[in-house]
Amino acid sequence: QDNEKLTIAPCDTPDKMGIEATAINQNFSQQIISEKKKTFPHPNPLYDEDEEEEGSVPAGFAYRYRKWALSDEITLVARTELHSYMKKTAPKKGLSYMTVYALNEANPKLSGSPSWRTKIDTSRGSVLATALKNNACKMGKWTAQTILAGADQMKIGFVSRKTVRDPLNHDIIGTQFYKPNEFAAQINLQQNNMWAIVKSFVDMIYKHGPGKYVMLRDPNKPNLQIFSVPMSAFTEDDDGYEYDEEDEEEEEEEEEARAVF
Repeated sequence: QDNEKLTIAPCDTPDKMGIEATAINQNFSQQIISEKKKTFPHPNPLYDEDEEEEGSVPAGFAYRYRKWALSDEITLVARTELHSYMKKTAPKKGLSYMTVYALNEANPKLSGSPSWRTKIDTSRGSVLATALKNNACKMGKWTAQTILAGADQMKIGFVSRKTVRDPLNHDIIGTQFYKPNEFAAQINLQQNNMWAIVKSFVDMIYKHGPGKYVMLRDPNKPNLQIFSVPMSAFTEDDDGYEYDEEDEEEEEEEEEARAVF
């Protein structure tokens, strides 16, 4: 009945589904790659073997540092990710780098759309359109990350729960390759606008000099605030470092200079 209320299970609350989607995305990228890995000249900068458990290894992906000139005075350097590669087919030679992401289906009744399992083979376009409607921001972010990384392809997996009440066991019911520039046009992601937004933020912060800044979006209003915070903000205090009076005075000065844009 139309007026029948759906009972939302504990595993279908926003926070639980967010954790589930993150875990699926991480696990999917590692499941579909082979054990044959390409070794880059430099090691993983964020992996410290001494701090990890014995026998643990870092996830199979690579960081790629890229640089863009936003103006004559400003150069942007970003650390991007590449998740996998394939050998190009003849007559082309070399490697084709790609990023890997996963869309997941939880309880189709909550979204009011048909189950992916019934549509994935016959109407994959409609499945993608529904996923885009419900996850436009996330898919736009994935596409932007792929473009920034300079990847040749983006592979998206479609993952569904084995049963609607089981958030721990899933099936990969389909995968699809997309060329990032073509996919960006398909989802109406305009790269000129993307860079214009980045440039506007950089110009806004650049006026206030070196420092640490935090962007905070109002949850109920279309407003974005940028705060200047002390350089020691969000750092661990249990690393054995002892603060002295100069540190406290410096933090107080930085707190007084906090700016809201």
